[in-house]
Amino acid sequence: MSPRMRAVARRVIPIVFYVLLALFLFLYVRSVDWGQLAGIKWNWWWVAVATAISLGFRYWGVGIWFYLLRRLGATGLKGSGVTLTHVYAKSWMGRYIPGAATWIIGKVYFASKHGVSKARLGVSGLLEGALQIAATLALALVLLLIDPRTHALDPWIIVLMIVAFVGCAVCLIPRVFVFLISTALRILRRKPLDDDVTPNLGTVLGGAGLYVAGAVLSGTAYYFITLAVYPSLKLSDATFVIGAASMASAISMLAVFAPGGLGVREGVQALLLALVMPGPIALVVVVVTRVWSLAVDGLFLLCASVPMWFRPKPDRLDEPTVEPAA
Repeated sequence: MSPRMRAVARRVIPIVFYVLLALFLFLYVRSVDWGQLAGIKWNWWWVAVATAISLGFRYWGVGIWFYLLRRLGATGLKGSGVTLTHVYAKSWMGRYIPGAATWIIGKVYFASKHGVSKARLGVSGLLEGALQIAATLALALVLLLIDPRTHALDPWIIVLMIVAFVGCAVCLIPRVFVFLISTALRILRRKPLDDDVTPNLGTVLGGAGLYVAGAVLSGTAYYFITLAVYPSLKLSDATFVIGAASMASAISMLAVFAPGGLGVREGVQALLLALVMPGPIALVVVVVTRVWSLAVDGLFLLCASVPMWFRPKPDRLDEPTVEPAA
């Protein structure tokens, strides 16, 4: 690609990203059945608790991203927290654009402009996505299968959950993970990965443990937002609700065709929550969590953007200590 074409691409790609994001956010909000929210009596204290925990989960994700980048050999990250947190928050919103790769591509594109290696960004993004799905599925399976109410579900649903987890776990075996990426690079006729960019077992296990903790945080937030709408929910139901939220989140991430897991997340949530509360209330909770989750994502982007407004100029990570972008 000529320098002129690269310059045009640098201007066009962000515009396309924001236009698509605005379009699919509009469609996402438009799909909400706002009538179901009429007359709801909120416990705003629980909403505040849920929002604080959920916001913390998103920052926890930033920390995991940094952990994976460092484990993959990225240098020059010290002092870059404000900029890369903003990059992560923008890319996180890309989940509302159909295609699971959008938020990964967003991180690769935006972070590489600040001197971080594209190879490490790409590998860390793929590893991050696979780890998040596998760890969330693992937590969901443990919490749901120990609850006798789950036995009321069709056995095939349980089987599919287990198959999905096993498939993700196999893909995370370092040799398998590297083989899959190398195969994709050969098909795309791209340069093969360097040995120092590939993850080892310690990186995979460490990332998985961090994401299990993150899934607990996220699920706990969903428990409190559910409690804000349905105060009759028992404390003993907390593990089931966390498991249901985790399962819905993992399955929605696997549904790459749906923006933000739209429809898929809600279907899984409604199916599972109906086991611990009346069906009509479960449907209301599903609508509430959809709107609330989008609001928290917007709050996350705002919190990540505010520090950037007071910076004298965009900080770059391209000092001599920073590796060149691959």
